[in-house]
Amino acid sequence: MARFTTRRPLFLSALAATAVLTTACSGPGGVDLGKDWKGSKTFVLAKVDGLVTVVGINPDKARAESLAVVPQQADDDDSVSPQIVELADGRWLLTVPRKGNKPDRRYEVSRKDHVLDGLTADERLRRLLPGKTLVAEVAGLPDTKSAQQAAASSVLVKDPAHWTTERELKIPGTIGLAASDPAADRICLGNDSKVFAVDLTSGEVTPVPVPSGLDVENLACPAGHPVIVGGTSSSGSGTVKATLTRAAAETTVSVSGGRVDAVAATGSSVLIAAATGSGDTEIVELDATTGKELHRARVKGVAASLDVAATSAGWLLYTEKTVTRVDPTTGRTREFDLPGTLLDS
Repeated sequence: MARFTTRRPLFLSALAATAVLTTACSGPGGVDLGKDWKGSKTFVLAKVDGLVTVVGINPDKARAESLAVVPQQADDDDSVSPQIVELADGRWLLTVPRKGNKPDRRYEVSRKDHVLDGLTADERLRRLLPGKTLVAEVAGLPDTKSAQQAAASSVLVKDPAHWTTERELKIPGTIGLAASDPAADRICLGNDSKVFAVDLTSGEVTPVPVPSGLDVENLACPAGHPVIVGGTSSSGSGTVKATLTRAAAETTVSVSGGRVDAVAATGSSVLIAAATGSGDTEIVELDATTGKELHRARVKGVAASLDVAATSAGWLLYTEKTVTRVDPTTGRTREFDLPGTLLDS
C-alpha cells in the first residue's frame, strides 16, 4: 500500500511513454548490480555511491540488491526525495524531481527486461497514490484555492491506462499525510488536525472526525477506510500500548509508551512501529475490526524506523541503512544491509 508522511515531501507527475534504459552487471558510477529480479518481492530507492538506485528486496532470503541505476541529470532536484510506488496492476513507477518548474522525470521498472523504461511527465512535485482503477496525484503544499478562496491543495485523478486526467479535486490546506489501498478507489488525506476521505470515482471529499486532543501522526487507508494514528505521549516508556477504536466513518489508533514512526495496513490488520525510547522498536499488529492485539515483536537496537511492511515472509522494518525481517509468530528477527541509504520505500 502506498503512503506518505511529512518526512517524505510530495512530488509525483503524469506520464506517457518514451525511451528505454538498460542495466548491466556494473552500472553507472561503478555501482555493482545484482540479478535477483525474480526473487525481489518489493522495490525501494536508495542512494548508492552517490547515485539514485532501484534496490530489490528479497524477504525470503533476507537480501537487498542494487538492480538498476536511475539516470542522473544536471537539473535533478536533490532537495526532494524521489519516489517509487506499485500500481494496482503490478507496475512499479519511480519519479525523480527536477529543479525549477520542470516536470518530474518518471520511469517504469520492467521486471521482464530488467530495465527502466523512460516515461514523459507533465506535472511536477506530486506524489502518486494508487487506487483500484484510478490513481491520485497529490500536491502537498497549497497550489490552488477553494470556492471560498481559501488555500487548497490539488489532487489530480487519472486513468492509469492512458494517464488522462478525469478530474481535479481541491483539499483544504496542506496535505502532510496520505494513504491509499490498491483494493479501493478511495484514498485518505490529511495533516496533524484534519483528515479527509476522497472518492476518486465520484470526486466526493468527505471530512473525517478526528478525536479531540489527538495529534494525527500517521494515516492508513485499508479498503478506503481511514485509520488515524496518534500518540498520547511523545516519550517512550519501554512498552508500547496501542488502542484501536473503530467507527463507521473512521478507525482511530491511540498509541502510548512510544513514538509512532511507521504504520501499515494489511487489509485485515494494522501494523504500528513505535520507538520505545530505550533504543528499540516495537511492532504491534492489531485486528482492524476488533482492535485485538494479534502479534507483537521487539526489534532490538532500532531506535527509529522509516517504514514497516507486511510480506509473506514476515514483517519488514526499514531504517536508513538496514532492513529487519521479523517473524510475527515467534518474534525472531534477521537484519540485512541495504546497499546504500534509503530514499523511498
